[in-house]
Amino acid sequence: MTRPDPPARLPQVSQDDLSDEARAFLGKWTGGIFKNADANPVLRTFAHHPALADVFSPLNIHLLSTNTLPVKERQIAIMRTAWQCKATYMWSSHLQTSKSCGLSDEMYAPIQAGPNDPYFTEFERVVMRATDDLVADRKIGDTNWDALAAQWNEKQLLDFMFTVGCYAMVAGVMRSTGVERQPDLLALAEKYGAPE
Repeated sequence: MTRPDPPARLPQVSQDDLSDEARAFLGKWTGGIFKNADANPVLRTFAHHPALADVFSPLNIHLLSTNTLPVKERQIAIMRTAWQCKATYMWSSHLQTSKSCGLSDEMYAPIQAGPNDPYFTEFERVVMRATDDLVADRKIGDTNWDALAAQWNEKQLLDFMFTVGCYAMVAGVMRSTGVERQPDLLALAEKYGAPE
């Protein structure tokens, strides 16, 4: 059974304590990627520093909405990054995101298992290996680079590297602050596993 998360080191900003700047920041997210950004624990944690959150948000919104990668390959990269970084909140929330994008539940265990799992196509395994390269070494190895470059254009290569890099950075922030998962994310982690 998935245990509840320990209390956050940096608690979310309460609704009553949101500054005008924090409300404006949350408003930029509401209605797009999130139906109700005011309730999102990550965004409510970022609301402690609206100026920082404001400059970071356009990148993250791009990575989740106008990213040039195919959705499945984007989600494989994000979820593999979350798994490798032991980012339980990120992993659990992207289980939910992947489901909402129509991706198969059958891919979650293979993402956990790694790039040699036979579930994936050869190119999807390259995406996972290149993700592992970036998380571990901050550089894609030559073989994986050549395989990515044979299939993706320059925009896709950059979107991929920024996706993995951004999510690895956010994983560190989320793990360090201790963002707590809501019951729906805990239930998904119970069903599909989570890095603990």
